[in-house]
Amino acid sequence: MSNSDLVAILARFLGDALVLILLYDFFAQPFRFYGMDPFTHFVWAAARKICYPFETVSRKIIQLPDRDLTPLFALVIVLFCRGFLYAASAIGAGGGVAIVVVGVTLSFLELFTRLLIPGVLFLIYTDIQLARHQESFIGNVMVMILHDIAKRFVVLIRKGLFSYKPVYVFVAVFIYLSLFQWLLVLATLLPFSQSSVMSSFPMAVQPVYMDLLSRPQILLPVVMFQLGSAFLYGIFILLLLNMLTSFSGLDPYDRFAVILGLVCSPWVIFSRRFFSFAKIGNIDFSVGILLIILFTIQGMIEGVLRSIGGL
Repeated sequence: MSNSDLVAILARFLGDALVLILLYDFFAQPFRFYGMDPFTHFVWAAARKICYPFETVSRKIIQLPDRDLTPLFALVIVLFCRGFLYAASAIGAGGGVAIVVVGVTLSFLELFTRLLIPGVLFLIYTDIQLARHQESFIGNVMVMILHDIAKRFVVLIRKGLFSYKPVYVFVAVFIYLSLFQWLLVLATLLPFSQSSVMSSFPMAVQPVYMDLLSRPQILLPVVMFQLGSAFLYGIFILLLLNMLTSFSGLDPYDRFAVILGLVCSPWVIFSRRFFSFAKIGNIDFSVGILLIILFTIQGMIEGVLRSIGGL
């Protein structure tokens, strides 16, 4: 791995971490009067250190009575800084201002394609699973934030929903998010499709979509496959955590364990129903079989994406 690849990977990881902290801090503001659990307090303390240099400036530019926009102001600064680091990793190939423009564009594009769009899809799914138990989580800042974001998004697209049944809502959200990401990729990357500047960047930050920009009809299913893969990866991680907590001796009434169990329940029920043979005594290996299947499906999706890209 070259130094430029290492710089790009570290910039991506650090940028994603700071963005997640700032987004959580911004959306948690209306719910802080319920108190702050250890995680929310940690994020709040970290966000204060990140936002400190920008608080005076941001509050002078935009003032709202019910919401402090400093975390979003700091988020934009973080994305610009990450873009400059991307440009620095490719500056040896020349390109001047164009390198900086592409670096900043990639940084902002990653905000949507890596975090916001898959995150909204996952939040909608999680909110659907927790919807029947919302009263049990009054005072849980994370769950209340999740429900608030999901509710606002569903209201935003309510005219495009043909049913409010959970399955139909999830499918509709998946389709709309895929279309939005498809249009976003075309709008941001198409201007650079005929330029050689993009090839100057390390492979770690080069979008996989570049070769498909001239074939938007193929790009759309690729975007949908990737979004689906990101969702399955999230489910894989949650199921793995759920399986580990069941073996760890964690209090089954712990709030984290309860939330995790509710979110994973459809997948656990499915695995126990179809892989009932995997239960040996008090030990149930059915979830482990489902994990292997999800891992295999993700590998197949990656293979399909590579084959599509090679057309």
